[in-house]
Amino acid sequence: MWEEKEFLICVKTYPEYSFTYTETVCTAAVLRETGQLIRLFPIPFRYLLGKHQFKKYQWVQAKIKKNIKDGRPESYRIENDSIRPLDMVDTKNGWSVRKDLILSQTNNVFDSLEGLQESQLAQGTSLGIIKPREIEKFHVEKKTESELSEEEQKKKRILSQKSFFVDKKDLELIPYRFLISFNCDDPKCTGHKISILDWEFGELYRKVSTSVDWKEKMRQKFDQICSEKNDVYFFMGNMASRRKTFCILGIFYHPKVKQPSLFKL
Repeated sequence: MWEEKEFLICVKTYPEYSFTYTETVCTAAVLRETGQLIRLFPIPFRYLLGKHQFKKYQWVQAKIKKNIKDGRPESYRIENDSIRPLDMVDTKNGWSVRKDLILSQTNNVFDSLEGLQESQLAQGTSLGIIKPREIEKFHVEKKTESELSEEEQKKKRILSQKSFFVDKKDLELIPYRFLISFNCDDPKCTGHKISILDWEFGELYRKVSTSVDWKEKMRQKFDQICSEKNDVYFFMGNMASRRKTFCILGIFYHPKVKQPSLFKL
């Protein structure tokens, strides 16, 4: 049954073409009543009417129900026409309200990716937040020719499908994948190099891709986000078809709180 809920949007991934839904994004949110981290999929975000579109760190009210076609416990469907964006959560006082909403629910936060993977094996957990011990590097890698060809063929097939209900929109395919290498504070961690699917990185690529130094501009933005001045967390989510494979869906970063000095000068 559909139930009307309120939730805080935390993550939106870059759109993907879909034979069933034309285009979708994966969205992660925190339920207001329980603090539970949930996945809302599919959402054809660019096809939503303006009054239904929402932003990151915005409260949303909508009708949702468990996605019975997706066995992952955090997965829900959403009734698109019921979406009603509410208040934004601001960044005042060092993002204090955002921190409380996102990090205070201990069931959502894991000490390491290894811990999240263990929870996946034991309980089927498919969404979680981790704090990396060390962030090493931002990588840009060209997709293979076969990958690019497959994506282009899929795009052509979907855009050529006739539809009486929607004018289909062109989606720029990104010929690169973006990855982050990092280490966890876990003795079992041997290091990770994982794709980041955040919409913001896809949009950043689109804005700077015509520049000669576009890779450097993207790395500069990444370095700014993951600066030593910030506490950095990764939103992690696994693949429906490969439950053991996790990707970085988004980054939560807030200014570090300066500790008061014990000594007065």
